[in-house]
Amino acid sequence: MRLIEEIRYRNYKAKVVKLTRKQAEKGNMYGCYYPDTQTIAIQEKLPKFTLLDTMLHEIGHFIAHKSKIRLANLGEEGITSFIGSEFAKIFTQNPQLISFIKKCTKP
Repeated sequence: MRLIEEIRYRNYKAKVVKLTRKQAEKGNMYGCYYPDTQTIAIQEKLPKFTLLDTMLHEIGHFIAHKSKIRLANLGEEGITSFIGSEFAKIFTQNPQLISFIKKCTKP
């Protein structure tokens, strides 16, 4: 499945690139967020569910990095509120992500 080329969050952009299976296995990961270059790397040829899970996971790292919020200080209700609000921003700024989610969840 084709990856999204970039993710926008607030006034920031993260480039999305492929990791080869060999690179991913070497790093023992499906994906990674590189804060220095604002790059999300996702292993190629993952099953759809794993691809979606990995993409959302790495977007979560991007959000955490750019928001500079300390989640540990928020408590459960604060964390869930923060996650919901920030992903709502991500979905609003990245309509192509909704299409990507639909493709990943299609049987």
